[in-house]
Amino acid sequence: MLVLGISGSPRGEKSSTRFLLTKALEAAASLLAATSTEGTTELLDLSGLQIRRCTGCDACVRKKPCPESEKDDMPKIEEKLRRADGIIIAAPSYFTSVPGVLKDFMDRTRPLKMQDNQLKDKVFAVITYAGLRYGGQEAVVDLLNRYALAHGMIVVGSIGVPTKDGTFGSGAMQTDDGKWRVSKEDQLAIAGSALVGQRVVQVVKQLKGPASRH
Repeated sequence: MLVLGISGSPRGEKSSTRFLLTKALEAAASLLAATSTEGTTELLDLSGLQIRRCTGCDACVRKKPCPESEKDDMPKIEEKLRRADGIIIAAPSYFTSVPGVLKDFMDRTRPLKMQDNQLKDKVFAVITYAGLRYGGQEAVVDLLNRYALAHGMIVVGSIGVPTKDGTFGSGAMQTDDGKWRVSKEDQLAIAGSALVGQRVVQVVKQLKGPASRH
């Protein structure tokens, strides 16, 4: 089993969203170990990769290779996506949507859809973070979930205490009293992200059946 975490922030290791993604992957790895399941986790940071923009040439619709893939890192990204059983995308809210680097990635995965739905049945979940408490987090989650559904992926949320835990990993720099914090201080966001990582592993295991235990 491979759980692939994709950090869609341009801020690299400084990203609050990336930090929450690491917590999700740590929880996923811990559950794999606790259940004696062969598997691993991997973090893919888009900020360090070259991803050219889709030009709308429709080569992929005609079952031809994307011409932009000769010039950037998309071929190796696509290979990681194909190998993954579970995919978690972590994205900050940039003006109630995803950052440009992540949107370019999303657009460039179109060939995987047009050429035999290569991402179908992969388990998918979202983590997001924003500056403001009401800073567009749910809009980002909705956008990414629709992206996953377009690929035929299986969208899941976290399963925790209904009165305390949200359905996805989400947080904000803004506190209840209007002050500011870093994601490492946002305990609800950390706990929610960990639940996301665990849930992805749980659903992948159920889909794989007994073979996932060996």
